[in-house]
Amino acid sequence: MEYMRTVGKEVVLEGVGVFSGKDVRVEIHPRYEGDGILFERADLSPKVVIPLKVENVIGLDGATAITDGEHTILLIEHLLSALHGLGIDAAYIKVYGEEIPLFDGSALPYVQALRHAGYTILPRLKKRFYLRKDFEMQNGNGFIRFRRSPATTISVKISFPHPLIGEQSFSLTLTPTNYLKEVCFARTFGFKSLLEERRKKGILKGGDLTNAIVLDEEGVLNPEGLRTEDEFVRHKVLDLVGDLFVLGRPLVAEVYAELSSHKLHVEALKTLWTSGLVEEVEVSSLTFFLVKKRFARRA
Repeated sequence: MEYMRTVGKEVVLEGVGVFSGKDVRVEIHPRYEGDGILFERADLSPKVVIPLKVENVIGLDGATAITDGEHTILLIEHLLSALHGLGIDAAYIKVYGEEIPLFDGSALPYVQALRHAGYTILPRLKKRFYLRKDFEMQNGNGFIRFRRSPATTISVKISFPHPLIGEQSFSLTLTPTNYLKEVCFARTFGFKSLLEERRKKGILKGGDLTNAIVLDEEGVLNPEGLRTEDEFVRHKVLDLVGDLFVLGRPLVAEVYAELSSHKLHVEALKTLWTSGLVEEVEVSSLTFFLVKKRFARRA
């Protein structure tokens, strides 16, 4: 049997919002009753609680957000990536602000804090979504494909006309070990000219070299350089791991994304959900055996 997990104890992180430039506090609490992820705008009175469900999520240019239609929390993707990557099914997240800080631009600060807190096994069987049928979607140059599979595998391809990026691809089977080793440290990136333009418009009040890889026309401006040569595509995998969790439960599928975006990820997942193309499965050892056997027979 495989049981749900929640965080072992409260996790608190504080940082500066990249959009607002304001100090933001994030608290991740254990959730023992019920399951799934709940977000709370703890800075509001009365407090606003928004469940992590795909209908409550929107994909934006360069970010994923959760909303109840009136109140919003921006930049949830890196936190969701850490929770999904570590296999945490239930948590109560309090956010004192309109956005979640980028910290160093990766999921590593969350991963380190969550691993230090440990986790608690809940007396409820783990639930996952499986595909009823294969599905793909294209939006402009972006493309994403979902295929039935007994395990979650994620492959991403990117292409940028920059000497340090060019065309890059990366794939992994999503397990906590692979997530920790291969992608959780990969930082978001942006181009100096675009960042300066957005800063002049007042869009990025807290953005600097501490929370993203910044590139000019020739190279990286961050004095520490890159963590891996292909850190750019690894971060896109990190983002996709986070966006896949907006269904509220892990999705077991073979996922391939090319030149994709948060908008495309969320749009595709909303279509999967509203079209009834996913089914929820309670993961007992017998269920998992039958699912694996079914996919092997179809192959």
